[in-house]
Amino acid sequence: MSLVIVFGAGINGAALARELILAGSDVVVVDSADLAFGTTAYSSRLVHGGLRYLEFADTPLVRESLDERERLLTLAPAYVKPLEFRVPVERRLGGFLDGLGKLLFGGKYKPRSRRGLWVVRFGLWWYDALARTSTLPKSRVLRREPGAALAERYGRLLSYYDAQMRFPEQFTAALLADARQAADEAGRLFAVHTYSGASVDGSSIIVTDDLSVTHTYRPAAIVNAAGPWGDDIRQALGYTGKRLIGGTKGSHIVVYRDDLRRALGDAALYAEAPDGRPVFVIPFGAAVLIGTTDLPYDDDPADAVASEQELDYLINLTNTLLPGCAIDRGDVTLHYSGVRPLPHVDAATTAAITRRHAIVEHAGGPWPAWTLVGGKLTTCRALAEETAAVVLKKLGRTPAANSRERPIPAIYEAPPLAGDDTRSVVGTTWPRGQVRHIIRTQWVRRLEDLVERRLMLLFEPRLERATLAELAELLVLEGRLYEHQAEAAIARTVARLADHFGRKVS
Repeated sequence: MSLVIVFGAGINGAALARELILAGSDVVVVDSADLAFGTTAYSSRLVHGGLRYLEFADTPLVRESLDERERLLTLAPAYVKPLEFRVPVERRLGGFLDGLGKLLFGGKYKPRSRRGLWVVRFGLWWYDALARTSTLPKSRVLRREPGAALAERYGRLLSYYDAQMRFPEQFTAALLADARQAADEAGRLFAVHTYSGASVDGSSIIVTDDLSVTHTYRPAAIVNAAGPWGDDIRQALGYTGKRLIGGTKGSHIVVYRDDLRRALGDAALYAEAPDGRPVFVIPFGAAVLIGTTDLPYDDDPADAVASEQELDYLINLTNTLLPGCAIDRGDVTLHYSGVRPLPHVDAATTAAITRRHAIVEHAGGPWPAWTLVGGKLTTCRALAEETAAVVLKKLGRTPAANSRERPIPAIYEAPPLAGDDTRSVVGTTWPRGQVRHIIRTQWVRRLEDLVERRLMLLFEPRLERATLAELAELLVLEGRLYEHQAEAAIARTVARLADHFGRKVS
């Protein structure tokens, strides 16, 4: 018996499911919501080495992250693109004592001054040195251009490269699609159950979806990859113990302003807020993505919404950084907020909590079980490989293969099939035939799955009710909705977009 049940269909759960299939296991993925419904959809959408982790001398994490950044640039070019970052600095000196304090006292140290040119330059030299196999350009110093929108106090900028994953939601679907293909080729069991709950019956797990369809499985092992819901799932499965997850809330805003977008060009700004938090102002297609906040959060992660105070904080930071194209609340097209599944620890600032992952084993249940704590977009594949090795070792097996050199398929760039309807869905560039194929093959159950996490219409500058109506029609044609349910599905989606994202539908 080699079945492993993975709870959580976010990026870490999806990467693990794929890794376990490649390693030679059967896999079932269970999630109470949609793919990439949680933290995956609410990050800064960056694939990076973690420059600021060097302040805490976390060299192994940075080295691993840089190696994985390079691997994703090679294996997933449809989803991960190089991105230049520019760090504005006000003065040559500053930050040396803070750097020493963080090295000596870690998360208990509170910074007292801003980083100067030489501190940042040393950090980037170290960063470049750790990026052993990188094909990206090395860091360099730039002068502020006369007339730039950037505040005049910033005389110089330091340039370096990381990468961007604009839509980790689509990347997650691609990981699961590749897992399914690998399972089909190897003749292994692979299933994904979204909008489903699970209960324990002896040594069996009973999975029941929102239509009351049930499946019974007898797993050899369980991995809890539910992110910020990790403690809830652990307890529901009957495993006791201390709290593992101490989530922090991070909010972002998306702004469509041509002057702000032109001011960035092809480079993101990475600056330091007055409270020491990093702030990113990032090119995001035709828009600008600005983040992030970092606040303790103990409520249901599904209810996390950016507060007015957070929106004001991000707007004010942007205006302090780029007074030449100041923005206000009316410029915010949408906002989003998610909870990072960080370890539950005592730190002076939330920014100081480690971004290292942990694989925590639980004892006393009917199966070997683990909870994944932490993790980030960049290291999802490495965490998956490490976890698969731990699980298979416990089961007395060794992995048959791994994902280190396996490309991630560009499932959103497939050419139309013969007979497909090539007419575009109103208000979009998506052909109707391709949308129907996505509904059939990418575990789409609800209208909001399409809008938020497959077609990424959430981030378009304009979203029309007519678009939602046509998508609901396609869901009816594919048997995901009954015709009489369409209007209610549209109303539910419009309400969620307004309440959760501040997004208007015209």
